[in-house]
Formats: sequence, C-alpha cells, structure tokens
Amino acid sequence: MFKVAVTLVVTVGLAVCCAVIAVLIALVASSPTKGWSGRSLSLLDPTYASKYIPIIASVSEHQPPTWPSYFMDINVLAFLVPAGIIACFLPLSDASSFIVLYIATSVYFSGVMVRLMLVLAPAACITSGIALSEAFDVLTGSIKFQLPGVTSNAEVDAGETSSDTSEAQTDEVKAEKPDDTSKNRPSKKSKKKERELAENPPAKATAKAKAEKKRLLALPLEASVISLLLLVVLGAFYVVHSVWAAAEAYSAPSIVLTTRSRDGLHVFDDFREAYAWLSHNTDVNDKVASWWDYGYQTTAMANRTVIVDNNTWNNTHIATVGTAMSSPERAAWEIFHSLDVKYVLVVFGGLIGYPSDDINKFLWMVRIGGGVFPHIKEPDYLRDGQYRIDSQATPTMLNCLMYKLSYYRFVETDGKAYDRVRRTEIGKKYFKLTHFEEVR
Repeated sequence: MFKVAVTLVVTVGLAVCCAVIAVLIALVASSPTKGWSGRSLSLLDPTYASKYIPIIASVSEHQPPTWPSYFMDINVLAFLVPAGIIACFLPLSDASSFIVLYIATSVYFSGVMVRLMLVLAPAACITSGIALSEAFDVLTGSIKFQLPGVTSNAEVDAGETSSDTSEAQTDEVKAEKPDDTSKNRPSKKSKKKERELAENPPAKATAKAKAEKKRLLALPLEASVISLLLLVVLGAFYVVHSVWAAAEAYSAPSIVLTTRSRDGLHVFDDFREAYAWLSHNTDVNDKVASWWDYGYQTTAMANRTVIVDNNTWNNTHIATVGTAMSSPERAAWEIFHSLDVKYVLVVFGGLIGYPSDDINKFLWMVRIGGGVFPHIKEPDYLRDGQYRIDSQATPTMLNCLMYKLSYYRFVETDGKAYDRVRRTEIGKKYFKLTHFEEVR
C-alpha cells in the first residue's frame, strides 16, 4: 500500500508540473516577443527598438554611447582594459576566464545602451587593476633585481642551497651503498636515484638559470623608475578626473542650467520659473499636457496633474500627446479638449542654444504617434529625408502645433528668427495662434 501511495503522489506531482510547464510554454509562444521585454530584445538586437518600439528608442538613456562617453566615464581605464585582458591569459585560469567573459559582455551591453555604462564600470576597474598589478610587479621586480647587493645575495643563497643539496644527496648515496662493495651490480634503489639526478639537474645550475632569466627580462633601472612614477601620476590624474566628473557632470541639477562664457557663469532658471508660474497662477485641478520628459517635474514642483509622465506604461496615452503635438492647431485643440487639458507646456531652446528642447525631440513624437494613429506619417515632416525647420520645411511641419507653440513671436527677439540650435532662420516667421493663447 505504501508503494502504491508513493507511485500515486509522484504521478500526480509530475502531471501537475507538466501541466504548469505546458501553460507557461503556451503563454510564451503566444507572445509576439516570445516572453522577452522590449528592453531585453533591444540588448540582443540593437535595432529592434528603433524598428518596432519607438517609445523605448526615444529615451536618451537607451541610445548607443559615443566614444567621448567612454573617455568621459572611464577615462584612462579605456587604455588599461586591453592590457588587463592580455594579463588574464598569462596564465589562463578559471578566475581569469570569468574576468574575460565579464568584461567582454559588459563592453557589448554598454555599446548598446549608454545607461549600461554602469555595468561596464566595475568590470573595467577590475581588469585595469589586474593590468596595474602586473605592471607594478614587473617594474618593482626589475628595480629590486638591479639594486646593489641584491644580485650577490641571491647568488650566495643559491650557492648555499646547492651545496646543502649536494651534501644531502651524497649522504643519501652513501647510506644506500651496500656493505659488500666488491659487487659491481647496482641495486634498484641506486638506479632510481641516478635516474632522478638525471631528470632533476643540480640546484646550483637551476638557480643560475633563474637568475640569468631574470637578468634578461629585467628592464633598465632608469626606465623602471620613470615608468613606475608615470603609473602613479596616471592614477592620481584619474582620481582628479573622477572627482571633477562627479562634481560637475553628475551632480549638477537638471532643473537649473549653467553655462560659462567670457563674461563668467550664466544661470538659466527657466524650468523652475515655469513650474513656479504653474503653481501660483493655475487652479489645483487644472491638467497640464507636455511631453513625458517633464511629467515628474511638473507633478513634484508645480503640483499639477499631467497627462503622461516618466512612469506612463500605456503607449496609447503617450501616442495621443505625440499626435496632438504633430497635428494642426485645430485638431490638436480637439484632442487636448477631449483630455480636459487646460495648459500645454513646451520647452524651446533656440534662443539660448539649449539643444534638448522639444523641437529636437519632435520626430520621436511623430514616430510614437504614428505607431498608434496611422494618419501621422513621418515622411510628411521630412524634406528629402531631412528634418528641417527653415524655408525648405514641409507644410505639414510648418503648420503643426509644436512648430507654432515653439516659434510663436520668435521673430520679435532679433528680427531674423535665427535658431541657435538648428543654426538657421526658421521658415514661417509670422503667424497667429487661433485656438491657443500664450500665458504671461
């Protein structure tokens, strides 16, 4: 009865496990991406997001890094990593094989997304540490070998060791010699001893060979000292660069922009002032429409409800805002009116030269909106495949809401309407807003 019960329990358990596995396989097979997320597929295929999920490709952190990004983030480690990889093969062990695989996969993933430079950083530090360790070992060994008195002491120690070994071997041979010395036939032990002596040369010869090898591999004393000092200076320079990068590049707030010129430091506080205006001049229940980049900031600093923000998972909501920005003024007003939007926030940097404005992000709005609403087509906003806002821009581009809200009354600033970011005069300078009003 016990065997029957065990068989029954095992059979039922296996059946349940197989059923669960079958359901999981069916769910994965029914998924268009076979269970992989969009970010995971972007890692395996860097072109996947730009082809099928533009919302992922539109995030700046998901863009491939440029060469200056590597030199900015890891600096001198970019030159030490190859040396560390070579050092891992001398000799190759399980631990060094892991380090090689770690740095290889980290370099690949960091080349797909700039945010994965965080994955490359520890691997680069480990590999560079191995390279520096090997370099210090060679240089200090060369200096130590060539210092006065070191070589002679080594030879004396080797001689003493060899003499002691020879005396021990002689004593052993004497001890093993049989009492009847008249017989010339050697014993098995003596044959084994002779064979060991033939295979293992005397310690004195071995010590001399090692000393000669060290002498041939040793670098000149002056070169070793200079190289050692240069490595120390290189490490100090890397520390200074890391402190500067942490203080200037990664600690500056994204709300307040700063720039340096001949006149000194200039501070642009436009973001904070815009959010302060929304907080002081709008009703608490008013809704604000903007691109999702500014959603968190608007919610936190202006305390107003937004349509989309950085945590919006519904692609249709983001596509709706992108479609409104890409549509003519009346169609955009109807979309925002259906969403109960009272204010529209746009960021424009053509006057001060701020490149991360909404005009530069506009094509992503078109692509994301066109992915849900087919009447929005990217070629309608391009002239011969080029994105232009000058006199050669397409009528669709010149009449869309984003263009009008960004360049409204822009000609009044300098009389030419010159965009410092795009480095050209805009195509449509004089127009009026019929469904939207500029706040003051």
